[in-house]
Amino acid sequence: MLTQKQISQCQTGLMGLKNPVMPLVRLILMLYLTSPHETMASLLAELGEPIETNGIMYDNPRELLQGYLDILSIFERCKMPASPARILLDENLQYLDRFDALDCWVAQEIINRELERINSQLCGPCQCTLCCVGPDDELNQDFFEIPLMDQEISLFALTRIDSREIRNTISLAEPPFAPGGRPFYDEPSALYHWRNGWSLILPRNSHCPNLDPAGGGCKIYLRRPEVCRRPQIFSYVLEHYEEKDQEYDGKQLPAFVARKKILAIWDCPYVQQFQEEISRYAELCDLEPIFKKNKG
Repeated sequence: MLTQKQISQCQTGLMGLKNPVMPLVRLILMLYLTSPHETMASLLAELGEPIETNGIMYDNPRELLQGYLDILSIFERCKMPASPARILLDENLQYLDRFDALDCWVAQEIINRELERINSQLCGPCQCTLCCVGPDDELNQDFFEIPLMDQEISLFALTRIDSREIRNTISLAEPPFAPGGRPFYDEPSALYHWRNGWSLILPRNSHCPNLDPAGGGCKIYLRRPEVCRRPQIFSYVLEHYEEKDQEYDGKQLPAFVARKKILAIWDCPYVQQFQEEISRYAELCDLEPIFKKNKG
C-alpha cells in the first residue's frame, strides 16, 4: 500500500476521480437536444453560471467543456445526421439506437482523455515500474505485450520483426510464432508486427528500453506512447469487435460492442489504495467498475 506521503501527493488525481466531467456532459447533452442550437459550440458559448449536478459543483462549465469540444461535437449527429463512422452494438450484437450509440462513443473518448490526466497524477507518486517490465520468475506469463501505433515504433531502439508469416498470426496464438525454431518470447525484447498491429514484447526479466534503470523514470515521458498514458484505470465503455467490421461506401467501418465499464488493474498499488474512489468515479459516470488482476 502507499505511504501517507504518497497518498498526500495523489490528492490532485483523487480530486479528478471525485469530480468526473461525464455527469456534466450528460446534462449538457439534454440541454442541447432540447435547445435550438445546431452546434455544441454555440451552446457552450451561453454557459456562464456554475452548474451543479450529481452532487458535483462545476464552477466554470464553459471552460471545462471547451477542452472536450472536439468530442462533444459528435453529439451534433443527433440533429445533423452524417455518414456512419463506426458500428456500435450492444452485448447481444444488436445495433444500438442512435442516442445510446452516441452517448457510448462520447463517453469512451471523454473518459479516455480524463483518465489520461488522472492516471498520470496518481502514477507518479507511486514510483512504480509495473507497466515497464516483463514478468519475473514468480509469474506465470512468458511475456508482457505493449500495443503500439505505427507512428510510435520509432520511439524504441529495438529490432523490428515484420514478415508475411507474423502478419497472419497474433501474440497469443498456439503454437506460438517461432522464428528460427524458438518461441518469440525466448528472444530478447523486440517490436513485432502482428495481424492486429505493432507491439513491444517484454520477455521474462526484461524491461522497456526507455526505462531508466537507475531512477525508474521514463526517458521519453513527454513523447511516450498512447497506451503508456493510461496506465491502470481504463475506459471500457466500448470494445473493438473486429469480426463485425463492415465496408460502407468504399471504406472499412470498425465495429464496437458497448461494455459500459471502467476497468482497473488490481496489480497497481494506487488501484488497490483507491478502490473506493475508483468505484465512485465509475458510478458517477454511470458505468460498472471492474477490478482485474493482470499479472499472476
